[in-house]
Amino acid sequence: MRRLHLKLFFLRTRVKREAQGVTAKILGVRPATMSHLEQGRSLPTLPMLLALCQHYDVSPTYLLDDARGIEPQPRDRWSERDSLLARGHWVEMPEGSMVTTHDGVRLAAVQPGARFFDAAAQAQRMTCPNAAAAKDLESGIKAAAAQRDRELEDMLARELMGQRKPRAKPMLKSMLKAPMPIAHG
Repeated sequence: MRRLHLKLFFLRTRVKREAQGVTAKILGVRPATMSHLEQGRSLPTLPMLLALCQHYDVSPTYLLDDARGIEPQPRDRWSERDSLLARGHWVEMPEGSMVTTHDGVRLAAVQPGARFFDAAAQAQRMTCPNAAAAKDLESGIKAAAAQRDRELEDMLARELMGQRKPRAKPMLKSMLKAPMPIAHG
């Protein structure tokens, strides 16, 4: 992360073209905080890192990976974080979008908004007889993924709660320390 401060300075001055005070106000921090981040005197907290990523439309990988250049590439966009392709994905290509180089290599430009599928979804996609069926499949895949994510979140939350040690209730502790009231009558 030795280049983090340079990237933050570049993004503010070259990409956003904002004064340091303006950026600080937008992010809800003191200008001195921005100054310390840009001078490399401090590192952002995780919530601050998230805010910086959203404000500058860059990924945490771009900011934290010193092997990446100072100037962000299209793959480094925060707004495109759900659109990144990885090994094993299949991407839809419009007819005629592929070109062949003089040495026989095929190249295809990935278009904005192009849908992509993992291997299992690609096998299902091959069976879709029309665009409406493909759209239904994509909706079903997204809904199933969201459901799996919610179930995993719930399971992990329950697991974490099970690991917590029981605590005495604060009210019970205060009652034990307080003198017992004397009944008059």
